[in-house]
Amino acid sequence: MKLKFLFVPVLFLMTSCELLKTTPQENTQTQFKQTYCIWKVKATEADCDIHYWLGYWGNIENIDWPERKAKIDTLSDSDADVLRKVILSQGKSTPYQNRLRAQMWAESVFPKLNDSMRTFLEVALYTPSQSLLELESALVTLSKINTQKVASIEERRIELEQQKKKLQEQQHQIEQLLNIEASMIKNGQEDK
Repeated sequence: MKLKFLFVPVLFLMTSCELLKTTPQENTQTQFKQTYCIWKVKATEADCDIHYWLGYWGNIENIDWPERKAKIDTLSDSDADVLRKVILSQGKSTPYQNRLRAQMWAESVFPKLNDSMRTFLEVALYTPSQSLLELESALVTLSKINTQKVASIEERRIELEQQKKKLQEQQHQIEQLLNIEASMIKNGQEDK
């Protein structure tokens, strides 16, 4: 009889542990299998397909900037096209001003994206692009400072050359005066 009373709680504990083990794993698997639109408000089925957008983004590295710029110029101001513009502006060869414009486009389209997609794009696209902009800005600033320093050094070099020339002229004049004085002393001694 005592064995029956022990068996029920042990069985209950083992069953509970099994339930605890499978529940989070099943939730995680369900979460990754769940499909959702990248937009808060669904426009078209194609615009919602994450695979389409990842493929679109993956293909821009093979396109040079002038070609991507031409594609950007043909796109409209619809949310999907603005997102395409942002993605097309992410290549390595994108000029600073165009990358900066893409950051503003991204900020305009982020509120319309699904929270998960917005977070993904902020981490994968927006933040690295912002870092590149900051680095480029720092390089431009350092380059300007460097150019100013080089110009300042060149001015100082010219000033030093002019001072050196003046010193040589003064030294030549002093030598002439010393020669005149020496000549006068010599002539004064000869006269005595």
